[in-house]
Amino acid sequence: MAENKDLSPEQAAGQQAAGGVGVTEAQTEDAQDRRKSRLYDEKVTLTITSLMDIMTILLFFLIISSTTDPLNVVQTAAMQFATSTADVSPKDDSIPILISRRHIVLDSKPVVAVSCTVDKAECTDQDFERLNQCETKPLDEMCKKEFRFEIDKQDKEKSDPNSLVIEPLRKELDRLVKQQIAEDEALGRKFKGVVTLIADREIPFRLLMEVIYTAGKVGVKGKGGLSQFRFAIMKTGN
Repeated sequence: MAENKDLSPEQAAGQQAAGGVGVTEAQTEDAQDRRKSRLYDEKVTLTITSLMDIMTILLFFLIISSTTDPLNVVQTAAMQFATSTADVSPKDDSIPILISRRHIVLDSKPVVAVSCTVDKAECTDQDFERLNQCETKPLDEMCKKEFRFEIDKQDKEKSDPNSLVIEPLRKELDRLVKQQIAEDEALGRKFKGVVTLIADREIPFRLLMEVIYTAGKVGVKGKGGLSQFRFAIMKTGN
């Protein structure tokens, strides 16, 4: 008699019904046990490499999701918020650009210096402190002086003092926008191109215009650029 060592339950039942091979109930159960054992052996098990891949994806998601609040800025002598009674919530998916009396800051790093002069002399922190008190002490001599805030020509496009393009800011924004577009694509999101401007209340319109114009020059063809601008202000009472 031929010995059947590895029969499936269906094969065993078929042979028994056909009368070809005598199969006992014990043999059928044994075949079922061997089949289950093979199924368990074929299951894919997690390796340390697989676990590391999962952790990397989770970490990437957490890094991208943990955005810094663009309004989490400490006010100093050189950085005072403009105030308003507007009641609009800030966007948490924008690129914040901070413009203080000392620097333009992007991604928490100063990228270009802001030149400040008062009566043709370089501004000091003491000058800023007195300037900040003009609302409560309007008769202070410092309140009558002219403060100038501008970008040095060496940081302008082609070193042209009349240029609206701030080169160090453009280069850093270009890097940041390309990085964010790549991250959004990896997460299946659309790049929105929103900028939040956090400017000191003394910054003149000309400097604000240069920052906005520079940001508007940045983008990736076919994938978008920086086209929406919002201003961060300190909300006051009605």
